[in-house]
Amino acid sequence: MKLFKVFSRKNLNSWGKPVPTRTLVPEWYRQAESTYQKDGEEYSGLKRCMPYMDTLVTGYVLVTPFDIYVTKDEQGNPRFSWNGPDGLGNFIDERSELLGATMPRPAGHYHNHLVWSGYWGWKTPRGWSSLVVHPLNRFDLPFTISAGIVDSDTFNAPGNIPFFLKQDFEGVIPAGTPIAQIIPIKRASWLMVDDTTGMADVEKVQGTLIRMSDTPYKKAYWKRRDYR
Repeated sequence: MKLFKVFSRKNLNSWGKPVPTRTLVPEWYRQAESTYQKDGEEYSGLKRCMPYMDTLVTGYVLVTPFDIYVTKDEQGNPRFSWNGPDGLGNFIDERSELLGATMPRPAGHYHNHLVWSGYWGWKTPRGWSSLVVHPLNRFDLPFTISAGIVDSDTFNAPGNIPFFLKQDFEGVIPAGTPIAQIIPIKRASWLMVDDTTGMADVEKVQGTLIRMSDTPYKKAYWKRRDYR
């Protein structure tokens, strides 16, 4: 088993500790259907889609360490407030409009280039980097972060997480809300080639799917993830 090491300054290490993604599976997924009926036939529902489920349990997440209150000023710009521990500093900051000025903003978000200020670092084993992305399939969150890849076996200092806030959001972002998903990835050299046998393999897979009508991917191909 590989070790994913996390650390913070002693005066802050009780605030917003990263957690395995599987511990924050959203309630809307827990309430999702396993099957549904259409025209008298039963079909597999969202919960039986293992590739989708895996996005909600893979890796680790950085989380908000306290409630964050979001309002708008008279000009319609977002404003943030919170009650945080001494020494944390500005948990949310705004970058210069000149930094990343050409970077497209996600639709429906403020143009403001914001950052979650990092104070938790992490370290992966030698040869492993970290893919840092918006929590996968979490379109319910009131913000969207920019993705990055960090060589976290050699660079493990806390880093800032850029994000954009949805324009229609005012309210509270609760403590423990996932900010960013961290997925360890092994570095390797890759070469893309044409594979003349590829379609034969596809036909074998398709035959298996036809023969096993009930959750065939899970039974024949899926491998369980283990992040603790």
